[in-house]
Amino acid sequence: MDNSIVLVCATDDNYSMPLAATTRSVVASMQNPQNLSLYIIDGGVLGANKKRITENLKSEQVKVTWIKAPISQFKNMQISSTITIAAYYRLLIPEFLPSETEKAIYIDSDVIVRSDIESLWKQDVGDNYLLAVQDMGAPLVSSPRGLINYQELSIPADYKYFNSGVLVFNLKKWRQNNTSSEVIKYLNDYKQQVRWHDQDGLNAVLAGKWGELDARWNQMPYLFRFGSWQESPFSEEEYNNLLNHPYIIHYSTREKPWNDNCNHPQKELFYEYLDNSIWSNWSVEQAAKRRRQKQIGVFQNMYGSFKKQFKSLIKVSSY
Repeated sequence: MDNSIVLVCATDDNYSMPLAATTRSVVASMQNPQNLSLYIIDGGVLGANKKRITENLKSEQVKVTWIKAPISQFKNMQISSTITIAAYYRLLIPEFLPSETEKAIYIDSDVIVRSDIESLWKQDVGDNYLLAVQDMGAPLVSSPRGLINYQELSIPADYKYFNSGVLVFNLKKWRQNNTSSEVIKYLNDYKQQVRWHDQDGLNAVLAGKWGELDARWNQMPYLFRFGSWQESPFSEEEYNNLLNHPYIIHYSTREKPWNDNCNHPQKELFYEYLDNSIWSNWSVEQAAKRRRQKQIGVFQNMYGSFKKQFKSLIKVSSY
């Protein structure tokens, strides 16, 4: 029986460089990286960047498997300037992985791992659908940033709301109950009530059905808004451990380390896991890609306008 630690990440080309830092931090923090089976759900990563990600791992011991994402399945989902379609790929992890794989860790592409994930792997999922950390920005489903429609869904107001950036999946339970389809259906049926993308769908469907991880497995920037432990929801020991000894640092807000506007106190830590010689041209390439996309958008708008005017002319001439 394969005893590998199964880790899944998901990205499109826009997050290829951040993912490289994330995956490198995982490997660098492991005592036995040869035990890691890394799956990357590919939402359109260029071949050159796949090579860069692999090279940045600095390890020939890690097995990397690329999985082509079914982008069309999520084409109608909500996205934002920082949340792309790739955020929804985690919902299909139970379908993507081999049927004999009954457990998997998922982490976002904007995290830095500071502790051996073998400890996370050993967490007992029990009868829960997944394990996660309570969200600091929306601790309850009834929080202002929680589920808009929790009352309509008959979810108790005191149910906790979790962050989907670090998850331990009970794949067996998900498959038995067709949970992926249930979450996707929710996101389609309640699209107008969804604010936080995949995270809202997961919390709505799995309310009261998930287990809580130590908050150190997902340190979020909201922590730094508290002036002291007394202002936080944590005990003094919990607060100090979370502040000074996080297992995973999650840059979960719009301020990302690779952007100029980032004020995260541990911004520079992100770059410790990137080989500058490998990623030296990435920002230039991304800027060029954005320019091309903008130009395509302009041409598409011009074409749409021309098509509309042409139809109007045809209609007038038919009288």
